[in-house]
Amino acid sequence: MKKLTIICPVYNEEKCIEKFIHEIKLFEETLSNKYELNIFFSNNASTDNTLNLIKKNSEKYKNIFYQTLSKNYGYQKSMNLALKNIKSDLYTFIDCDLQDPPQLINKFLEEHEKGFDIVYGLRKDRSENFFLKSGRKLFYRFLKLISDYEMSLDMAEFGLFTLEVRNAIISENNSYPFLRANICRVGFLRLGIPYKRDKRFSGKSYYNFYTLFEFAIAGTLSSSTFPLRLPLYLFPLWMIFSSFFIFFNFKLSDDLFWKYFIII
Repeated sequence: MKKLTIICPVYNEEKCIEKFIHEIKLFEETLSNKYELNIFFSNNASTDNTLNLIKKNSEKYKNIFYQTLSKNYGYQKSMNLALKNIKSDLYTFIDCDLQDPPQLINKFLEEHEKGFDIVYGLRKDRSENFFLKSGRKLFYRFLKLISDYEMSLDMAEFGLFTLEVRNAIISENNSYPFLRANICRVGFLRLGIPYKRDKRFSGKSYYNFYTLFEFAIAGTLSSSTFPLRLPLYLFPLWMIFSSFFIFFNFKLSDDLFWKYFIII
């Protein structure tokens, strides 16, 4: 049997843990006997009852495991650290707020069995306000435009990939991992499955304007060297502008000198 590990990064999700585990257990009942399921929580130093609930369920179910970090390293680093600590045949990322449907993993597995190394959720729609949804779409289309490699639009971290893909991802020692970009960068055969992302089951999102802006900057720097190359592209224009300004300034000074000389 192939081992399938579901990685779930969590931070202060005490209201979602029990419901999430219940839904994953329902999914497990539908899983083909080809696969052995493990559930791995990456706890980002939660300050509520999240860790205690995970521990309780880990004692109850033999296939639930967890790591707890010494501080809140953030969503992306939490997933990357989990990848480095787990050996499995197949990996899936999913959030415990149930915005992503666990049953879709069966579809991921079907496509994987057809030969795809990476099968991911393609977010065609999501339950967000118009401005936030439009801002996300605009950012990822801008990122695709400047990226150093082919980016998949509307790609979610929610997806499935093989051990070979995992090894390629963790071999990149990025100071700020951006996993959907890393997955695109390492290559392999991939396929997107369209779906609509639902509202959170409970609790609140910990993303705000600052964290989204920080995420966008880090994602851009992790995906493209364009910001580093941009000054070189602008250098010829700067030289032309500077030359014109210097010439105009000297000419203006020269004209003023002769006018002053004639008056005297």
